[in-house]
Amino acid sequence: MQSNNPILTRVETYSDYRHPMTIQGAVNKSVMLTCIAAGLGLVFFFYCAMSMNFGLASVGAMVGAIGGFILALITTFKPETARTLAIPYALFEGAFLGGISFVFQAKYPGAPLQALLATFVTTLVLFGLYKMRIIRATEKFKAIVLSATLAICIVFVVQMMMSMIFSSSIPYVFESNALGLGFAAFVAVIASLNLILDFDLIESAAAQRAPQAFEWTCAIALLATLVWMYISFLRLIGMSRD
Repeated sequence: MQSNNPILTRVETYSDYRHPMTIQGAVNKSVMLTCIAAGLGLVFFFYCAMSMNFGLASVGAMVGAIGGFILALITTFKPETARTLAIPYALFEGAFLGGISFVFQAKYPGAPLQALLATFVTTLVLFGLYKMRIIRATEKFKAIVLSATLAICIVFVVQMMMSMIFSSSIPYVFESNALGLGFAAFVAVIASLNLILDFDLIESAAAQRAPQAFEWTCAIALLATLVWMYISFLRLIGMSRD
């Protein structure tokens, strides 16, 4: 079982016939972590908005992003830690979402709400298409989404290095022009398609009677995908405003 989602990539499971994971269990834990992240994000967002504290918002977003990334890496290589790190991961993601949403709201009023609605609607649509077997995670589908995701990662790593070392950026790709908008839309699409791979992995893991603790790994993975989708839509909306 493999998924394009970095949390679930190359995670080996074994059958546990006494306490196996279930799809419902993974869904319940995913909803819980999402609610924790969203709740903290809203509280942090409104706190920054009432005080107009851009510095706090930026620090919160940075700490949340770095903390969430570190915990995600730990659960990737040590899945047994997912149960312990799940809630802290959701809290880090909440801080990141609240901070980055406030920054975008200040610059592009209404953008966070639009991105949230886009994420919610896209998730429902993709889940419906998956349940109706209209979209399936075939090997070809997985290969295409995986290749696209790796390409996106490389582009963002190069962009980050250029920004840190040369204080510049990749020409046109991260600018508000046709190419920049096209790339932002492409990223949003690929981020959304990761949900299909995650749905497929959860279904397969439950069918193979993976350990119950694996539900926490799946919940972290789904939250990571939802956050990526939201940020991708947020960035796309911001660029379209420019």
